[in-house]
Amino acid sequence: MLYDNQASYTPDMAAEIDKEWEVLADEWGVSIETALEIIRWRDNAIRQHQALVLGQFIGLLLTCSNQPVVVHAFALAAGLDQLNEIKTETEVADRFGVSRALVSHYTVAARDVLSGKQGNFDVSKFRKRNETREVYREKATDPFLEAKRKARAKIDQNQKEK
Repeated sequence: MLYDNQASYTPDMAAEIDKEWEVLADEWGVSIETALEIIRWRDNAIRQHQALVLGQFIGLLLTCSNQPVVVHAFALAAGLDQLNEIKTETEVADRFGVSRALVSHYTVAARDVLSGKQGNFDVSKFRKRNETREVYREKATDPFLEAKRKARAKIDQNQKEK
């Protein structure tokens, strides 16, 4: 009685022995030759994309003046910060004597290079989402907030003079 209500597991043997091209041919209703051509086309497109990403990475390294910062930014963008002794953008900035904003800029650029600007490669555990960046950009260019900052700076200056 104990086992009456429990489902049994029966492995799908066809899934265990079918090859990728056979599954593709069955799912799309094409011949084996066409499925093999699709797989070759896909693999070629992947290699082309990888070569493009590698070229962009090397190009970015060759044109920047802060190569160690860019390498750390790529590590952060790829989520490899745990493999490194430096775990945050702030630590990278402190180590190399640059601003955290610059490290963030390089990290976003690295993310764009790695994703091909498609947005499907997004490690965001240590940085703002793109939607949040838009909000910050709007706040930074708001004329009311700019006037408010100037007024605060004037008040601070008056306090220092007293």
